[in-house]
Amino acid sequence: MADSSSSAQLKELLDYLFSLHRFGIKPGLERIESLLEFLGNPQTSLRCIHVAGTNGKGSVCSLLAGILQSAGYRVGLYTSPHLRQFNERIRINGEMISDADIAHLAHVMMPEIEREHTTFFEVTTAMAFAYFAKEKVDVAIIETGMGGRLDATNVMINPIATVITSIDFDHMEYLGNDLITIAGEKAGIFKQGSPVIIGEERDVLIDCFKAHAVQKNTGEVFVVNDTCSYANLEMHPNLTMTLDCMIGDRQMSQISADRVGVHQARNILTALLTVKTLQNHFDIPEHAIRKGIGDCMNLTGVKGRIQYVSESPLIVLDVGHNTACLKRLQETLASCDYPNHSWEIVFGVMKDKPINEMLDILATLGKTLHCCTPNIDRAMSAHELCEMAHAQSIDAMEHESVAKAVKSAIQKNNPVLITGSFYLADEAIQALEELGINY
Repeated sequence: MADSSSSAQLKELLDYLFSLHRFGIKPGLERIESLLEFLGNPQTSLRCIHVAGTNGKGSVCSLLAGILQSAGYRVGLYTSPHLRQFNERIRINGEMISDADIAHLAHVMMPEIEREHTTFFEVTTAMAFAYFAKEKVDVAIIETGMGGRLDATNVMINPIATVITSIDFDHMEYLGNDLITIAGEKAGIFKQGSPVIIGEERDVLIDCFKAHAVQKNTGEVFVVNDTCSYANLEMHPNLTMTLDCMIGDRQMSQISADRVGVHQARNILTALLTVKTLQNHFDIPEHAIRKGIGDCMNLTGVKGRIQYVSESPLIVLDVGHNTACLKRLQETLASCDYPNHSWEIVFGVMKDKPINEMLDILATLGKTLHCCTPNIDRAMSAHELCEMAHAQSIDAMEHESVAKAVKSAIQKNNPVLITGSFYLADEAIQALEELGINY
């Protein structure tokens, strides 16, 4: 057990790392390359799988991690953002990086951090590569942050697989105002000789990715649309599902998944097609595939994707942070036999999101919108959000904190839906735990 002085030192260190957000988002690889060179270029010793996309990339990363763990491999998993604590971003076989390792690596990097004015995400990415190399993982699964081409994760020379999930509008001030341009930025992770797996389903974007693959002289390109399908999809009220999957000429019947939704079926196909491309690197038996998909959340610790938190009271948590996510949430709840207009919705959102569009979707789901402000500068105030909701004839209440919004929603004795952002989810989970409800 850490003593109070070491806990205080770690908090001070993490506060400093989070303060690096003041440098904002600075696209470009010069600083991360300098930081990694300072560390001895740990990324060059790793076998990596690199995953980019707008939505679904965290789910695909965790599915791959769960499958490879279940096959007996030591798997590093780097995802962002975190829900509850910084350590969640860097895991090996589901175990979070320790406070001691965070402190050690941060102190080692500090001279270079201060010299280069590196951003928070660049420091975190370098820390992940250094930790995975030190711990000699068999494979590192790396999720991009915001983009692809200029993302801090894009420093791997020869990943064993490069995966693209679904593309949508997000971070347009950095990535572009149309889907083709955004797709081009995501395709910036393609590398010569590295096989590419495309989970995106729209033909125009698939063609865009194929063109970039030719330009980069990648390895073989595998497209989910071409060789994969699912059937007999059954979604359950406890937000799990079963489905049959066809991957090329291989059929797997009655796969159980601990995540739910047509979009998650697509993510499963993308993960399974990726697994097929890895057969020269890893021995992955069918029982490992089934376990990795069926117990993904427990194996990897990656949660919050339309998650069934509690039966009584009924509480669902989703980190849906854009319009596409909320549409999938709406469709999935309907498919799991939850009627519209039945939810008390706890909602907080960042100012830069398409809020009116998001409110249009939530209006179909909720009895009442419990508006709150997550504790981050970029969040829209609960007052403004409530006014926008009222302007769209939505029954909305303003709350002074996320915790009070959660408690108020639960007191209504209706099903509770918590959604809007990772930042909201963090505070909501803490409020639930204080009420004795563990997620």
